[in-house]
Amino acid sequence: MAVSNNVQPTLKRAPLTLPPVCIGQAAALKRIIPSCSPRRCWSAAGVLLLLLVWQGLALTTHTAIVASPADTLAALSQLAASGQLGQALTTTLRRLLLALALGSMLGFGLGLAAGYSRACRALLEPVRWAAMTLPTVFVAILGLLWFGMGDRQVIFLVTILVTPLIYVSTLSGFDTLDSQLIEMGRVYRFSRWQFFTDIYLPGISSQVITGLTLAAGTGVRAVLMAELLGAADGIGQSFNRAWTFLKTPDLFAWMLASLLLMALLEFAILKPLRCRITRWQPSEKALP
Repeated sequence: MAVSNNVQPTLKRAPLTLPPVCIGQAAALKRIIPSCSPRRCWSAAGVLLLLLVWQGLALTTHTAIVASPADTLAALSQLAASGQLGQALTTTLRRLLLALALGSMLGFGLGLAAGYSRACRALLEPVRWAAMTLPTVFVAILGLLWFGMGDRQVIFLVTILVTPLIYVSTLSGFDTLDSQLIEMGRVYRFSRWQFFTDIYLPGISSQVITGLTLAAGTGVRAVLMAELLGAADGIGQSFNRAWTFLKTPDLFAWMLASLLLMALLEFAILKPLRCRITRWQPSEKALP
């Protein structure tokens, strides 16, 4: 059998290899790109948008009205170097954490009692309504009248504002509990402690954490206002002094300090607590 001479041999290409330097750069880029999720990119874009708007306002208005981001950062660095920032931040954070702890324990305890007993819920409803209706400035004036200037009136104001939020969140958790789980506990004759630890507590944890997050934001605003009205130190009082002497860069620097206070509370306390309490729930990456 004759073999055609027109058949050309197939050429095999050698595999393409990259220099070691390019391989190292590609590995580094691979480590960076997954960390830049779309959510983080949009968050970074939001921060950039705020900075652009801020800079635009600083360019179009007088420096006594709006300080530029550069002047604000310079004032913030001076406050940090002098020790004023650290001292004020520590004082405000101490008051805020103490008031949040008191308000959370009080609201959670009352919420548990109202969730277990309809009579207790009806009894506490007028108190809840009054606490959530009174304007904040009225409560602050009452605190000044009863406790004078200092830590006690600041803690009083934040506690009064935080407690109803935790109470309502705890009650909301009870209202959204799966009735089939409760029926299952009755069938298996759970004790009161088993009902609390195995059914009620996991069921209301998400609502309580959500309420605690809202309470933290409310608490930051309340503690700053209470310090502004009736305290001798803290971020709120430092903000008041900067406003009195028309130090606009310092004024905006203390505004950034209040954002730093909320960031410390969110990422150092609330986020680890949220991950620990809701660790049984599916994470965001696992959701479709």
